[in-house]
Amino acid sequence: MMGSYNEIDIGLDTFPYSGGLTTCEAMWMGVPVVTSPGPRFESRHSFSHLSNGGLTETIASDLDDYVRIAAKLASDLPRLADMRLNMRSRMAASPLCDPDRFVRDLEAGFRTMWRAWCDSVRGTRTTARRARAMA
Repeated sequence: MMGSYNEIDIGLDTFPYSGGLTTCEAMWMGVPVVTSPGPRFESRHSFSHLSNGGLTETIASDLDDYVRIAAKLASDLPRLADMRLNMRSRMAASPLCDPDRFVRDLEAGFRTMWRAWCDSVRGTRTTARRARAMA
């Protein structure tokens, strides 16, 4: 299956449901993916992968930009060849392929959420105590 990517020059992301693993596979095989993220979670997978992989030049701001980016890439064969040659190493050096960084960032996010929850509970208790004291 991965060998099929050798027959593809440009991946055109679907919408409103964007690629997830498919986008990562394409990037690993050197195929640029053009995406136009929407406002909802399911339309932003490719946006996240491309951003973290350092390929923001293929993220469109709207559908007209999507067509413009795809057409420009299709007419620039040296650029496509360069992207195919270098994309795997870019991806390998990116946060997408750095599990230790991912875990550190995830743990930091959990800690931030935990502290915010603890602060909200403390604030609720403090407010309830004040209300009882004032009654």
